[in-house]
Amino acid sequence: MIKPTIEHITTELLDVPIKRPHQFSTTKVTSKSFVLVKVTLTNGTVGIGEGTTPGIWWNGESVETMKLVIDAYMTPLLQGGDPSEIEALMQIVDRRIRGNTFAKAAIEMALYDALGKTYHVPVHQLLGGQCQSRIPVRWALASGTREGDVDEAVKLVSSGRYTAFKTKSGKERPSEDARRNVYIAEGIKNHAALGIDPNGSWDRLTTMTWMDAFFEAGIEFLEQPLPPADIAGMAKLTAMKRVPVMADESMQSLHDALRIVQADAADIFSLKIHKSGGMKNTVKIAGIAEAAGISCFGGTSLESSIGTAAALHAYGSILNLDYGSELFGPDWLADDLVEDPLVMKDGCILVPDKPGLGVKLNEAKTAAYRRKET
Repeated sequence: MIKPTIEHITTELLDVPIKRPHQFSTTKVTSKSFVLVKVTLTNGTVGIGEGTTPGIWWNGESVETMKLVIDAYMTPLLQGGDPSEIEALMQIVDRRIRGNTFAKAAIEMALYDALGKTYHVPVHQLLGGQCQSRIPVRWALASGTREGDVDEAVKLVSSGRYTAFKTKSGKERPSEDARRNVYIAEGIKNHAALGIDPNGSWDRLTTMTWMDAFFEAGIEFLEQPLPPADIAGMAKLTAMKRVPVMADESMQSLHDALRIVQADAADIFSLKIHKSGGMKNTVKIAGIAEAAGISCFGGTSLESSIGTAAALHAYGSILNLDYGSELFGPDWLADDLVEDPLVMKDGCILVPDKPGLGVKLNEAKTAAYRRKET
């Protein structure tokens, strides 16, 4: 049997509307952009992947930069390569292209999809095997007002769709933001649990001052309250032993994970396949956390069902994913890019069990949301 090789790689930009405006710490969005990657093998198999990011403010990448880097720099390195040697291929890419982890994750995703389809196995089997088949999902409250967030949470609990939430914070001054979060936590206390995500926009003093209030309000975790570089500050918050501290922007690589462990700067790791450069790196980071007795949370870059499926294969193969996930991306979009969207049931999302990523691209939807040339 002749082993297939990578024949060609294509990319295109897509813009998909979302169900309601979403307030991040720095901007409000009404649509979500993706770079769709297709890797075609010489045996005719086509693997799909996607790159997406909350915004260029998050780590400096955008879908436009991803497309450029993949087309101009990654594709020439990968054409003719053996898709069964994904990690070796990604090492070649890493040696020649610094950073650009979101673009790298999109390419790796498509390679794993192609390889899983070639060998007729789901991707989680290529990552070490499945540990869980369903993963709890936490919805992000980001309506833009504290009353709107409380109302949204209560309605979602009543409908049975979600039972846990987190707030997207950072738009207001830290002290006002903290007060707003306590209000929301008190407002949903009899309905659901809440975590806070300021996206690194708070300062040490304000956060330390409010930790007791967060504890009394029943806040489940505080995700990346301080700027990514302030590892010492994160360690101070963790040492208070009031509300578990989660590292996200501070923890993007294996080296970051080791540094945070050594500094005792987090109780929880927020995993994201895009920020870490792919599924395999994400599983490795979870292994560092496991060795240190740190729990993991399945983060999101607000992917469609394509990227969410990839995250599910990675997270489903991780033993210490103790805090569930926030893989609500497909439910957040007004439309999906696959023929059979991922399944949500009783507040959990099911890990696909078909070959590759386990999702099939809807070509009509791709055409409908393809970005028009300007």
